[in-house]
Amino acid sequence: MAHTLAESIRCEVPVLFASTEGQTALIAIRLAAVLHEHGLDSQAIDVSTPDAETIDWSRVRGVLVGASLHMGRHQRSAARFVQHHANDLNAVPSVFFSVSLAAASKNPQEVGEAGRIARAFPADHGWKPTFVLSVAGRLAYREYNVFVRFLIKRIAKKEGGPTDTSRDHEHTDRDQVERLAREMAAASHADVDLA
Repeated sequence: MAHTLAESIRCEVPVLFASTEGQTALIAIRLAAVLHEHGLDSQAIDVSTPDAETIDWSRVRGVLVGASLHMGRHQRSAARFVQHHANDLNAVPSVFFSVSLAAASKNPQEVGEAGRIARAFPADHGWKPTFVLSVAGRLAYREYNVFVRFLIKRIAKKEGGPTDTSRDHEHTDRDQVERLAREMAAASHADVDLA
């Protein structure tokens, strides 16, 4: 739903996201749905759209921001949004969730590195979220071009991961996502920080 410049998004707990293959968007939509189930006005908003700049921050009671991690970096659109709205994000309970395949790795060093990159992202842009979470993503073979599919398949084979390129492979822990939404709902209702 597009909003005019005169119109603002009046949302208690926006779930803002940057997504490349769509998994972060799907996670954001699920987070917003669970928040809604817990009595909060919430919607998933792509940070690269004009809607992200029309949020009425005076109504925000909590906020989640998600971005996907590719080649050791999160999307530029997420970085720009966080840097521009760091004061708004710091004023309420907030969460950064980083979505990556590295978070699903069987290699503890890769999982640790994904977590380190996730924790560094907010600080690099002036944001001090209440909580940072590294979330396993989806092996989106059907979304990749031929070259990327070939490279990812080689990496997956080396790591003992799925190599069937005819379909995508889900690694996101839905219980973890829903638990995060419930914790944000509790913090937003109580106007307290997340544990």
